[in-house]
Amino acid sequence: MSNDNPSITKLENDIVTTRDRLAQTIDELSVRAAPKNVISRQKESAKASFERAIKTDSGELRMDRVAMAAAAVGVVIVLKVVSSKRKSKKWERQREKRSW
Repeated sequence: MSNDNPSITKLENDIVTTRDRLAQTIDELSVRAAPKNVISRQKESAKASFERAIKTDSGELRMDRVAMAAAAVGVVIVLKVVSSKRKSKKWERQREKRSW
């Protein structure tokens, strides 16, 4: 019987240790998976990608890429203005047709 007691005690200790490790792992996973933390990591990743895209390794701006981005923003703005003007003219024509 004395041989069984140490092994039972050892098993119980192993179970407690494993349970504690599992609880700690679950706590770590819940912290990592929290939406706030996921969003924070994604924002940091996006910022780092943006920095790599517009700056060289020495930290200087890549003017060609900055110029392309500015041109793309300009094109989007022009398209939005043209689209809104076309919609407003179309609305005015429809209103004129309906007026008695």
